[in-house]
Amino acid sequence: MRALYLGLAAALCVAALVLKFSPVSDIAAVLALLVAGVFLVLGLKMTAATREPKPIVLDDEKRDTLRAMLDRGDEGAAVRQVQLWFRDATPEHAREVVRDLR
Repeated sequence: MRALYLGLAAALCVAALVLKFSPVSDIAAVLALLVAGVFLVLGLKMTAATREPKPIVLDDEKRDTLRAMLDRGDEGAAVRQVQLWFRDATPEHAREVVRDLR
């Protein structure tokens, strides 16, 4: 289903280009782009719904980096760094990981 939504979004974008360069009104091209946007959102939502979050496992280098940040007293930067390394980490979960290092 995801491939169908994304394929329709791509096809409608191409159709919008064709409509733009044809003698048809520009409204048709805009409508094709709007419908393509809807299909793109649907496809991306399906992709996000099926993706499983990865567990947060810190290697030695990451632990050293976070400890250096904590030694400087920059807990907020350490939390943001965990979120950069692990895409699915919520601020609360990242803060919990940083606090476990202390």
